[in-house]
Amino acid sequence: MEVWDLVDENKRLINKLHTRGEAQQPIEYHVVVEILTVNADGQILLTQRDAEKMYPLLWETTGGSVTAGESSIQGAVRELAEETGLVAEEKELEFLGEIRYPNYFLDSYIWKRTAPIQPEDLVLQPGEVCDAKLVTLSEFEDMVQQGLIVSRIWDRFQLNRSRIMPYLNSEKPKGVVG
Repeated sequence: MEVWDLVDENKRLINKLHTRGEAQQPIEYHVVVEILTVNADGQILLTQRDAEKMYPLLWETTGGSVTAGESSIQGAVRELAEETGLVAEEKELEFLGEIRYPNYFLDSYIWKRTAPIQPEDLVLQPGEVCDAKLVTLSEFEDMVQQGLIVSRIWDRFQLNRSRIMPYLNSEKPKGVVG
């Protein structure tokens, strides 16, 4: 059972908890996070959704709902660790922005992991993730064209493209700790 804090249209806590699967009021929102992980070579980490989930077997970036009592950044660190086994510190994630959808806010982060990502580093969460791989920007774009990526992931990538591109080269962007 997953429990979320609810927020208003200005993303302020309304001191109300919500259990996943229950109906939300139109003026109530919860917070969802996504983390675009990039390795030292500028490759993007993609995970494949479990066959039993919505958008089965499509590829995406890491993400999920922030649980009750967590901040957005804490939820991002937790989701990354739960779904991939990769551990980041809060200060290593850069906030890219937020988008308000009909019943949730989506906070986007990017993490440039300076250590290599080896297959043995990944511990995939059963029921959520069934595979993972590193891709170049060109490979990512090809996967989009083939319909292999959850469409909203690409939409948000495009929205944040100018802020993401410096991470996709092999040098660490300015202001990133780690």
